[in-house]
Amino acid sequence: MVDDATDELVGLQQEVVRIASVNTGAADSANEIELCRVLERRFAAEGIESTTLESAPGRGNFIASLPGAGPGPRLMFMTHLDVVPVEDQTKWDYPPFGAEIHDGKIYGRGSDDNKCTVTSGTMAMFLLKRAGIAFDGELRFLAAADEESGGNYGIKWLAEHHPDQTRADYAINEGGGTPVQTIDGGQVYLVSIGEKGRIEATFTLSGAGAHGARPWDADNPLYKMAQLLQRLRSYQDAAEIDLRVPVFDQLALFGIDDQPTAQNIDGLLNELEASHRSLARGLKGMSRMSISPTMTAAGSKSNSIPGEATLICDIRTLPHQDEQYVRRELDRIINGIDGVSYELDVWALSNASPADGPFVELLKQATETVLDRHILMVPSITTGFTDSRCVRPLGTAVYGFQPLTPDSDTERAGVHGVNEAMEITNLVFRTKMQLALAYLTLTSSGA
Repeated sequence: MVDDATDELVGLQQEVVRIASVNTGAADSANEIELCRVLERRFAAEGIESTTLESAPGRGNFIASLPGAGPGPRLMFMTHLDVVPVEDQTKWDYPPFGAEIHDGKIYGRGSDDNKCTVTSGTMAMFLLKRAGIAFDGELRFLAAADEESGGNYGIKWLAEHHPDQTRADYAINEGGGTPVQTIDGGQVYLVSIGEKGRIEATFTLSGAGAHGARPWDADNPLYKMAQLLQRLRSYQDAAEIDLRVPVFDQLALFGIDDQPTAQNIDGLLNELEASHRSLARGLKGMSRMSISPTMTAAGSKSNSIPGEATLICDIRTLPHQDEQYVRRELDRIINGIDGVSYELDVWALSNASPADGPFVELLKQATETVLDRHILMVPSITTGFTDSRCVRPLGTAVYGFQPLTPDSDTERAGVHGVNEAMEITNLVFRTKMQLALAYLTLTSSGA
């Protein structure tokens, strides 16, 4: 049925990509309600109930439900409706909201992150309804607003104001599904059981301004910033190493025979990068907290030494690293630099779901069904954050799993960048996997 519906699937992907639901971070941006209206019409045409919940004018969150005939679990397909800005459109080879097809790919902002799962989850529900599959429990589809700016108008708002609509027994979302070849030709898929947290640190560097011609009269905060930046750069080599993510126990699959330790992990990852570049770099992020300077501000004129400067950093934490842990690390970094203070803004708390259990096995079975081959599922974590973090506290076991075909480019350079695209083959593959997963999870014959 998925193969037969490929043209319909592609057409739906083009329609949703052409809606420029760009989230700048402003309260009135994205306008996800326009995309919700498209989904409302399409789901209504299939006889599937849906609702749109607005957290603020134009900030729509779409939820659809396909109930079964008897009691059973609730399985939820999660995705989000907003996309990041395009920035410089002149660098794109194709219009960023044209959804044009070239070389078997649909190009456009959001085609990969994350409108591909808007499309695949929608089509999987449609095909299950058309097939008249009798299942128990409930299949739910949740497409939230504002994921790209922290979820204040999306999943965070839904979890607080509509928890019964938002929770499930099991859910899948973005953040995992990377295919990796083993040293002996086997096939591994990384399933994300959790994600790093995000904290924004704003450093204020205080000094004393002066005329640019009299630098000895000033206490220039930019020199302090240079010192702070150097310490932050050094921190990435000195950060505490944590190898509790299960994927570190499986490095032998990829040709790494030594047992990883805090002392040798960077050398092992350098070795791994020669054959598995994307995996090696992802594992580095899974092994430590990262602090990335991202924004600076100082001064108002080129001939005036500023009296104050600011530096903003993006901090990504592992599951056990709370705000107090971050403060202890930052206090050590700034120790001895006069006039430096900081404030923290916690965007996302790190959390995780169980690494094993029956649903992880169902994810494996659904993927094997589509590929028609044996695979290994290796638990990992997402180095970014997703909406999953807000659903886990409601009692939902959520996993990041948007699998790509084994021959796919796993670097995905266009995501949040130039020439973002989604392969039609992967769109079909994900739809098949989601349909198979629903069947396995919600039917007695599947289970």
